[in-house]
Amino acid sequence: MKTLLFDLLNAQPIGSSKFHGGGEYIKRVFDRLVQEYSKIIRIIAFYDHDKFLDEWLIKLMEDYRIETVNVKSIYELPNVFSNNEIDLFYTGLPYEYRTEILPKGVYKVATFHGMRAVECPHDEYEYKYTDSMKVKMKEQVRTFLKNTKWGYAKNKEQGIANYKECIAAFDKIVCVSNHTKYSLLNYFPELSEDQVEVRYSPLKNSTSRSIEKKFDNLVKEKYILLLGGNRWIKNSYRGLKALDDLYSRGHLQNIKTVVVGNLSKTVRSELVNNDKYDIKGYVSDDELEFLYRNCELFLYPTLNEGFGYPPLEAMIYGKTCIVSGICSLPEICGDAVYYINPTDIGEIQNRILCALSVPINTEHVVLQSKKIQERQENDLKMLCEMILRD
Repeated sequence: MKTLLFDLLNAQPIGSSKFHGGGEYIKRVFDRLVQEYSKIIRIIAFYDHDKFLDEWLIKLMEDYRIETVNVKSIYELPNVFSNNEIDLFYTGLPYEYRTEILPKGVYKVATFHGMRAVECPHDEYEYKYTDSMKVKMKEQVRTFLKNTKWGYAKNKEQGIANYKECIAAFDKIVCVSNHTKYSLLNYFPELSEDQVEVRYSPLKNSTSRSIEKKFDNLVKEKYILLLGGNRWIKNSYRGLKALDDLYSRGHLQNIKTVVVGNLSKTVRSELVNNDKYDIKGYVSDDELEFLYRNCELFLYPTLNEGFGYPPLEAMIYGKTCIVSGICSLPEICGDAVYYINPTDIGEIQNRILCALSVPINTEHVVLQSKKIQERQENDLKMLCEMILRD
């Protein structure tokens, strides 16, 4: 029986984020591997036993008698490999891995979710998302010097170097979209095309169907939904500037905007029509599901995307979405959304007015979401088989 060493360390909190997209992806892959393949392969999971890990994951490992190793850093892995006969290795967040950490003779698979550090290492409004004066000054200087070796160009150059070191550590690379695959092949011509496979990100776990009753007081008015209020890469600042100007000029009189994610004092201070915004900060998965299900319009002007979970979540309910026409989003959303240039505030405004006046056919939107969901399910099975080299 082969032995798989599985990285659960990167499913645990990173920085101030208790939950994060890469971690949720890892959990879904691990769940499927354990439930469907643990009888034919020995699975060893490593993670930090002193840090938070979802109770359902711990119970899953107990129920299926999955062996675990207490690891606080990936730099402890050489000891894990030397103490166990490992045939296979998988990580869903590979960016810190290097060849000196992972030994030869082990078949190593990693999932790359995107190329943000190369494709979009900086934005001119990045400094507006923080209240720290030190960070603000640093980002403003970097914006000023963005085309010099001290600014944007240096960050991109460093990103390419980091990815190159990481890629060299793995035998097979999984990308969550064709966009990510061909971005990798573009920047790293030494990669062979058959070394990189595309497997769409797995389906999210279904949520409770009692959502309507549980959160019927969450929002009582019609609303536009905007996510990532505190993350510059999600570009909420330009989205809010577009909306606020529309409100000021007499548009959108009977609709509010719900923002998920806290806003900095800088961004809040620039909003004129404060009564039009309902800023939720952090919300639970079930609350977010409610917000997707009940919004009039979903606005997603992101500056970079590896797959496209947020619009897909809204599309499940047939919602009209406005999304950036960049990266993986046209691949995932097809012709079932309105597209925008995420840096053009005027274009964002045009699409908002158009989408509210001429919403996209609900059945067409749902059909596109089902098409992607079917592939997600098939790709998860194929990913598991790839990890196990079956």
